[in-house]
Amino acid sequence: MIPKNKLNHNSHHKKKIREYFLIGIFGNLIFILVQPAFLEFTERDLAYHMTIEHTLFFVFGVMSVQVAETILKLSNRYKNDHSRLGILISLWTRLLRKLYTINKYGYVWVIIAIGLLTFWHIPWIFDYAELNAPVHIAQHISFILVGSMAFIAARSLGESFTLLALFALNGIMGFVGLIFTLLDRPIYLVYSVNSHNNAGTYMLISCIVLLLVVLPVYLIRRTLFHINIRRHASSTFHSNFSTAEK
Repeated sequence: MIPKNKLNHNSHHKKKIREYFLIGIFGNLIFILVQPAFLEFTERDLAYHMTIEHTLFFVFGVMSVQVAETILKLSNRYKNDHSRLGILISLWTRLLRKLYTINKYGYVWVIIAIGLLTFWHIPWIFDYAELNAPVHIAQHISFILVGSMAFIAARSLGESFTLLALFALNGIMGFVGLIFTLLDRPIYLVYSVNSHNNAGTYMLISCIVLLLVVLPVYLIRRTLFHINIRRHASSTFHSNFSTAEK
């Protein structure tokens, strides 16, 4: 039998590797998103703009929360550190803790996220953001916030909300994708009709992937997670019961 302290050490080691891996991916994503060549490429076509660029900003928002939590853990190591790094981490953690105080109000995050998405996809606002660099940057920052808020809301409101949100997202994206594929006039004047049709096709493909790959994988992982919890609880109960009998 493997000693318990060795198991805890291995588990802690794997957790640290995951944390550093997450920070590494996050850093690479920052590098990609600030590249002018990447932004220029994705904004050539509405399909790339909506399904690649915007999705990456949403993912960046989700990862920013996870990285922030890692920084909160690291903050304990720098609690008494008066270096620039220690002071920076201390200030950052104070801000994060204030933001997390409203974490329990999951529906607030959902309403704000939906409001931001709706606002930036109003045709004349979308066109104006595409033609005006500062407004376009504000749009991207908003999408990062949307990703962060969606992630926080999903954790606050539980698995039922997450499943409902995934099905709702799939339905909305499928409906909008179908409309875009059938358009003969552009909704967003900065892009051609053909570009709208391409975006619709990409959205429909994304819906199929979400329905046939993402949802099943999510359900399988959550099922296995709950099975492991029940097994652990059952083994702990039997172990405690046996000890009590002795």
